[in-house]
Amino acid sequence: MSDTTRAADASTSDTNAAGNTFRHALGHFATGITVISTLDAQGKPYGATVSSFSSLSLDPPLIQWSLTTTSYSYPIFGQAKHFAVNILASDQEDVSRTFCKPIDRFAQVESLIGLEGLPLVAGCLGWIECSLEREIEAGDHTIFVGRVVRTRVADKSPLVHWRGCYHPLEVDPVC
Repeated sequence: MSDTTRAADASTSDTNAAGNTFRHALGHFATGITVISTLDAQGKPYGATVSSFSSLSLDPPLIQWSLTTTSYSYPIFGQAKHFAVNILASDQEDVSRTFCKPIDRFAQVESLIGLEGLPLVAGCLGWIECSLEREIEAGDHTIFVGRVVRTRVADKSPLVHWRGCYHPLEVDPVC
């Protein structure tokens, strides 16, 4: 029996693509981990761990990420005109966990200052600084589209999330 047949057979038992079954299936997609950062309405640094980040367009340079509209972070990002994508390195699992907690997150990590005064998480493997291009409502989430203003990268390996766990990914520097 081929892998394709086995996958098709397994899917027949779960025809409902909602709720926990859908969430479980999405967990099988390995993804990089980011912290999206901005300044709140009072100018205080704010950030949240986000795995729903991806590139959108090369010309013009656009990225996208999404956030549930019921999130504590939603009103903060909903008013932001600029934000940064901090791409976490393999040694930053603690940073990812910190930016999921209801605490003063930037008080817990070393940070840098980017364009427009944006807070950047130190030690990342990359930073993408953006201006808000548009917001798109989609189901229970809002998709934030950012126009890339500046990018910087470091020679590091990424932190990956797969099946509910963090996986530091060590890569061959020749790749």
